Amino acid sequence: MTRERRPTSLFVTQHYWPEALGSAPYCTDIAGCLAAHGVPVTVFTCRPHYPEGVVPPDYAGGSHDRERLNGVHVERVTPWLPRRRNALGRIFAEMVFLLKGTAALASGRIRRTDLVVSLCPSILTVLLGVLATRRGGRHIAVVHDIQSGLASGLGMVGAGPLVKLMRWAERVVLNRATVVLVLSENMRRRLRAQGVKAPIDLLPIWVDTKAIAPREKADTEAVNVLYSGNFGKKQALPQIVAMAAFLEERGSDVRITLRGAGGEAARLAEDVARRGLRNVRFAPLVPADALVEGLAEGDIHLVPQNGDAADFAVPSKVYTIMAAGRPFVASARPGSMLWQLMDESRALLCVPAGDANALADAVQRLAQDPALRRELGRNGRNYAMTRHDKAIVLQRFLTIAEGGASERIGRGEHAATSSHL
Repeated sequence: MTRERRPTSLFVTQHYWPEALGSAPYCTDIAGCLAAHGVPVTVFTCRPHYPEGVVPPDYAGGSHDRERLNGVHVERVTPWLPRRRNALGRIFAEMVFLLKGTAALASGRIRRTDLVVSLCPSILTVLLGVLATRRGGRHIAVVHDIQSGLASGLGMVGAGPLVKLMRWAERVVLNRATVVLVLSENMRRRLRAQGVKAPIDLLPIWVDTKAIAPREKADTEAVNVLYSGNFGKKQALPQIVAMAAFLEERGSDVRITLRGAGGEAARLAEDVARRGLRNVRFAPLVPADALVEGLAEGDIHLVPQNGDAADFAVPSKVYTIMAAGRPFVASARPGSMLWQLMDESRALLCVPAGDANALADAVQRLAQDPALRRELGRNGRNYAMTRHDKAIVLQRFLTIAEGGASERIGRGEHAATSSHL
């Protein structure tokens, strides 16, 4: 009797541990989940560089380019870091990663495998996943951002030939996947409108509700309004600075903390200084082992968005905030996922994107109503535990990876099993 060959898996992503923001933590969880269930996993990724755009000294020399982490074999390559983080620079960086991945396949550094998982916003990374999938194997494309929509909505490429080329590439490459996983129904509709006919299933962002739990903070302390995360164009952070100016003009005593790093950091600091705002301070991200305490520092959290990008990405931080039992104010386009989340969870207040005055009104309302803050926080905690708990969502991923869910969806149909997530 011949022994059945043990399936292997490959995860291709530009972002992985120890990056703390963006998609890296979720890629790390997926790879770890596969490894914990006995599937040999290789991750092909870059040296860490997000969001600062700089490889930290511990990784710059290449000593961690081949290592084993929590049962996962990790292969890293040097990222190409553009001086200007515009659309063309990012596309070129993604092309370099594709070329390095193709070379790694040709040299045998990584091998074509039975199960491949690839991460998009980079459609070129998904293309690498196509090339790395063994004949008859399964390729799962995890779409956390629709790159063409983000680039166009943020004004990075306009509506000309480049964005049309990006949409064509997304359509052609995603249609080569066995199944495409997206974060929201809005994202699924967008991809269908672009001509993606491959099975599309919903796999929402998850949060470890055991590790992220509420911490009490006395109501007598000054109210702290916290933004924590990447300082990028997608987050539309100038509206927070404008909100701070409105609050200061009104004599509000709330404090605003902007915690993070990214390409817009210097511009934000200049705006705060130019306005002479005394109610805003900047702080670095807290380390992972202090995340729960860091979340508790925010009596009110902020989740701003660029309205033109609302349907192409989902801010993952909302579920962490909810798990921590903290209320938040979001700015987004009416009808977007965040407005739907407000109605479903009753854990946040939502205002139109770009309306700094409305943002200030919502913050001031929560600052003056501790009981409402506690109510929204409790609702958010319950919502995260029942719909976005890490164990629940990753179990669904395992089912999809084994072919037990996506084949039932068909092409373009709703997955009934997704609605409760």
